[in-house]
Amino acid sequence: MELEEFHQKVGEILMYCQCIEHDVKYIYAFMADGGFKKNMMEMEDRRLTLGQVVHELQEYDQSWDEPLFNQEEYRTLFDIVHKRNYYAHSVYLSFCYLDDEKDFEYSFARECRTIEKDLQELSSLYDKVEDKRREYMKNDTDLRY
Repeated sequence: MELEEFHQKVGEILMYCQCIEHDVKYIYAFMADGGFKKNMMEMEDRRLTLGQVVHELQEYDQSWDEPLFNQEEYRTLFDIVHKRNYYAHSVYLSFCYLDDEKDFEYSFARECRTIEKDLQELSSLYDKVEDKRREYMKNDTDLRY
């Protein structure tokens, strides 16, 4: 993989992470007591991170007889927090400052393999989370956009 393609894939990963975060926040705002708009404003006022919202969603969701997400899906959502932070803050540092060409090539190749796997996982998770959000929003015209 060339560096330009790597840049593109990092961008795709960050896009999926942002969309997943958006959809998780919408799902939580819709599910939680207090009403959608109030919950959205509260999340914004509290500046909740994706990890915090996933935790609150899980706590609320698991109190239902039929939770929206299962335990494995919650583990995956929490993994997204770490992956997003890694791609936003660290992925380039794993190879950009390596002076030795072999070290650079090895580290870059390792990141290329990882990015392909992560991109597939995030794409799949994005589809699942978006489908869940749409389920909640399909009958409420105030929430469509």
